[in-house]
Amino acid sequence: MAIECRSDDRSDRVALDLNDLYENAPCGYHSIGPDWAILRMNRTELDWLGFTAQELVGKRNFAELVAERHRSAYEHTIQSLIAAGGIAEIEIELIRKDGSMFHALLRIAAVRGNDGAFVHTRATVIDITARKGAESEARTRAEQLQAISQRMVQLQESERRDLSAELHDRLGQDLVAINLNLHLIREQLSAEVLAKIGPRLDDSVALVERTVEAVRDVAGALRPLVLDDYGLVITLKSYGEQFAVRTGVRVIVTAPQPVPRLQREAELALFRIGQEALTNVLKHALASTVRLAFAVDADSVSLTVADDGCGFDVQLPTGGHSQGLGLLIMQERLHAVNGSLRIESRPGAGTSVIAAVRRGS
Repeated sequence: MAIECRSDDRSDRVALDLNDLYENAPCGYHSIGPDWAILRMNRTELDWLGFTAQELVGKRNFAELVAERHRSAYEHTIQSLIAAGGIAEIEIELIRKDGSMFHALLRIAAVRGNDGAFVHTRATVIDITARKGAESEARTRAEQLQAISQRMVQLQESERRDLSAELHDRLGQDLVAINLNLHLIREQLSAEVLAKIGPRLDDSVALVERTVEAVRDVAGALRPLVLDDYGLVITLKSYGEQFAVRTGVRVIVTAPQPVPRLQREAELALFRIGQEALTNVLKHALASTVRLAFAVDADSVSLTVADDGCGFDVQLPTGGHSQGLGLLIMQERLHAVNGSLRIESRPGAGTSVIAAVRRGS
């Protein structure tokens, strides 16, 4: 005998299945009415909060479960939905029955009746505690790496200062002394001996003098003492002239108006940006001319280093470890003085490095 399945039995099973889906979904569900009281909440959200339905439904305002620091934002969201309808998302902290909290993402929709009046909300609740923890850890790691990176820049600057002092104070002075001794020896030689070794002695004097100049150039590049006395423009003009002599790349430094003095660390950062940018030009750009241009406005001083080289696609990786590291060091130097760095480039159209620091820096 066939068993007849009545339509009301099927409807009951569907209703039970839907209720089970609502109650045991992997996310929370709740609704609040015009008076903001909780009309319904599924078992998942009740378990997260540690309450029973009897403790919340019809008895508590959902805003009471929102952490104090997020409550005004939540209330503003609900007021906007009641007034204008639509759907809103908000991240808040919810308070459990035991007083502990968890991070939640709420997606809230306003339900209206046939007359357009607000009836209740439908809210989906997702526990994002794990995501927030991961974000917090990532921020902490990033801050640690930032601090390490800035410390590396500081150590590099300290090492450069010490090496510059060593070259200038010890090696430079020793070379000057050697040059003086060679001149004294020359004056004391007889004409006969001088005729034999004079050319060699002249070569030695010239070699020492060239070495003294080279040591001064290296020491100046390591720690530009002229920066303190004469400022950025003159310092970079001097460095650019030395760079042009060494490399054959034409360097033009322009400052259309007087460049105000910045704090020492900010000036040193901009000098290092120019120095590093010129090094990158030599290594990668295949350029014939580089222009270093200063610009000043009411808030900031900027330095643009623009070359006429091969350029590159800024959307792609640099493809070179040293170039990438150089850009990273530039960014860290500017970050330490609250500055900013921007790179503009196109294949075949050269590259511009734009560094800016605030005038109060």
